[in-house]
Amino acid sequence: MHTARTIVLGFLMVWLALFSHLSPSTARAGEVKETKKVVAIVNGTPIYQEALDAHLIALANKGKATGMGRDPGKFDDYQRRKALDALIDAELLRQASSRYPVADLEAKVDKRLQEIKGRFPNEEAFLKSLQMRGKSLDAFMAELREGVRYEEYLRGNKVTGIAVPAEEVERFYRDNPKSFYVPEQIKVRHILIEPAGSGADAVAKAEKKAREIRSRLVAGEDFAAVAKEASACASASAGGELGYIARGYMPPEFDSVAFSLKIGEVSEPVRSNYGFHIIEVLDRKPGAPRPLTEVREFIARYLQRFADERRLDAHTMELRKKASIQILLD
Repeated sequence: MHTARTIVLGFLMVWLALFSHLSPSTARAGEVKETKKVVAIVNGTPIYQEALDAHLIALANKGKATGMGRDPGKFDDYQRRKALDALIDAELLRQASSRYPVADLEAKVDKRLQEIKGRFPNEEAFLKSLQMRGKSLDAFMAELREGVRYEEYLRGNKVTGIAVPAEEVERFYRDNPKSFYVPEQIKVRHILIEPAGSGADAVAKAEKKAREIRSRLVAGEDFAAVAKEASACASASAGGELGYIARGYMPPEFDSVAFSLKIGEVSEPVRSNYGFHIIEVLDRKPGAPRPLTEVREFIARYLQRFADERRLDAHTMELRKKASIQILLD
């Protein structure tokens, strides 16, 4: 099944990114005088090789961000065709939305413009950002207008903007308890004593110092004051407090002891790769699922995203059925 979601979901900002890749020409295919290579014609409108190349580069760069980078020149025929299908779907949506009447279009465009400008410290910074992208304000406004019209088109055709029923949210919460489980946490503080070197003598001296410090704590000295005086951890300024932590935040040797302590109990020195830790647990929160009231909005957004994707796929397929599409990819 062809999908448009890799290009156009995310809606407005993705739309703007997409159209920086597509050719600005709206000439009919038979009227094009340029020598640029055409890889597809959608209802008479050409999609050029350069747009496909730009999209493949964007996909490659996206892959790099997730550790799955690849050379855009090494995409195989299936991957190139899939990328072209995404451009075709986007062009079909562009054509359909460009004809969609939008009430108060300019007011909506201006509102969106102000929202985007609000992400910058001032007008100058906004305009400089456009300049760095090689885009004029007029070109940006044209893309913004197209994007707003596109959003209105999707809402008007009931592709987006349909709220997820409360019962679906509740059912998802019930069916996926592990997704909302918060593991046991402890509020903990520690004092870290680092060896002055890697040799056995340095390690022995660090351990001896850690035991002396523990003796001071057991005798009643204030933990926070001693941590500020002696701890090599950055938490020393906060009296050694790390706040609430779950297993895995600290080294396994630390976790093994810390999660076995009673509240108020001070551990024996615990060795890790960092040195020797003297640990005290201040509070404990047992593992438990987060209440539905805390995650309801997150679940609703999550479910709506996938519902929007399914409806967008279905809508795009309907547009394909009515379209004239020529594939000219080698």
